[in-house]
Amino acid sequence: MGKKIICIFSFIAFIVALGLACFLREPVQVLESERRKAAQFPEFSVESVVNKTFFDGLEEYLADQFPLRDTFRSVKAAIQYKLLMQQDNNGVYTADGHISELYSELNEKSVSNAAKKINSIYDKYLANANTKCYFSVIPDKNYFLAEKNGYPTYDYKKMLDIYVSSIRNMEYIDIFGCLDVNDYYRTDSHWKQENIGDVVEMLGSKMRFTAKPADYYNAEKFCDFEGVYASRYALSEIKDEIICMTSEATQNATVFDFETNKTTVGVYDKTKLSSGDKYDIYLSGAKALLAVENPNAIQKRELVIFRDSFGSSLTPLLIENYSKITLVDLRYISSQVIGEYIDFNDCDVLFIYNTQILNQSSLLK
Repeated sequence: MGKKIICIFSFIAFIVALGLACFLREPVQVLESERRKAAQFPEFSVESVVNKTFFDGLEEYLADQFPLRDTFRSVKAAIQYKLLMQQDNNGVYTADGHISELYSELNEKSVSNAAKKINSIYDKYLANANTKCYFSVIPDKNYFLAEKNGYPTYDYKKMLDIYVSSIRNMEYIDIFGCLDVNDYYRTDSHWKQENIGDVVEMLGSKMRFTAKPADYYNAEKFCDFEGVYASRYALSEIKDEIICMTSEATQNATVFDFETNKTTVGVYDKTKLSSGDKYDIYLSGAKALLAVENPNAIQKRELVIFRDSFGSSLTPLLIENYSKITLVDLRYISSQVIGEYIDFNDCDVLFIYNTQILNQSSLLK
């Protein structure tokens, strides 16, 4: 009986101690393992009590500020994966040593709208600008993982049929065969820059430039990396690393940010290694409009890339072949105003989007 009482009181003391620690310690501002801001103590007022927003906010605050939150998340994930043998947790699953997100429903209307967006840009800016226009699609990891491991996924063939057949006046560059699952980070959605040489070579064969071989670059490891899926997986058993392909051109290129009106030297932003997403080392992450110039280019040749985040790590491998590359991310700038910033005359133009963007094309402005 004595041992039972000791156990009961020990458990109660443990719970009380955790509760006190939650209120007495300095509130956490950022949940680094989850890559988001932590909920803060809600504002107290008669109105917030009456309409219950105070209690909703308090519940979020207690959950986010709970001591040992990461430990309990890991225990929960271990029980679900290892003990209960569940196939997914927090919307992600593991297969072949990779973590990936569950996507199953093809949004055909979204894919069609993505093609319409590109056609409208061609008609407005490119038709009479003496441009050479290309488009390509980057498969997400589920293309390689989901179906063969018993998980639901898109009908990729149908997606490509809709998209490719709908785009006018441009040459399609198929890069699906240039990639496999090991060309992607194990804990993230993105491809690994050091593994996309075949993609660059395929682009070059169609866009009339010669890709540099892998041994032309120095492969520099900058840090270990836990990608966007690692926080949702909640177990730390799968790791990645950030490797950048460096050369004289990547080090000397200038990058102009139209939002900040500032120019920096070098395409790899090492300050981002201390940020929540270390993938942002590539061209500083999400940016509406960038101009990358190669001062040592052999010939004057310009490229405009309409891209998503995959383009950030692709672009450094293209600057050897162009004097200037302009990057446009339509998630952050409207297609209606880009003509105010870009002269498309005599440029190569590449539209390259990940399949997840095509399935959510409402993101493109």
